[in-house]
Amino acid sequence: MRNKPTIFPLAIRDIQNGIDYYRQQQKGLGKKFESEVHGAIKKIEKHPSSASFAYSDVRYHVLDKFPYIILYQYDDMGLYILRIFNTHQIPQY
Repeated sequence: MRNKPTIFPLAIRDIQNGIDYYRQQQKGLGKKFESEVHGAIKKIEKHPSSASFAYSDVRYHVLDKFPYIILYQYDDMGLYILRIFNTHQIPQY
């Protein structure tokens, strides 16, 4: 699997919502959030099977510094970033 990950539109919206929220909280924090998300996606690309299963064939990766998880799937065709959830706002995920 060498292709760039496919980031679904809802995940892109999740990232942008997080960036917007953290920008309002503190100067520079939105950029830190964005950087951590992109770093986490790179980690997932390197080791996609290392994360636990959320359900069925969907795995999750927990961000280190922000209360977010990345839900993703991968197979021989590629890596698919499905959603990025704030676990404090949507605890059932």
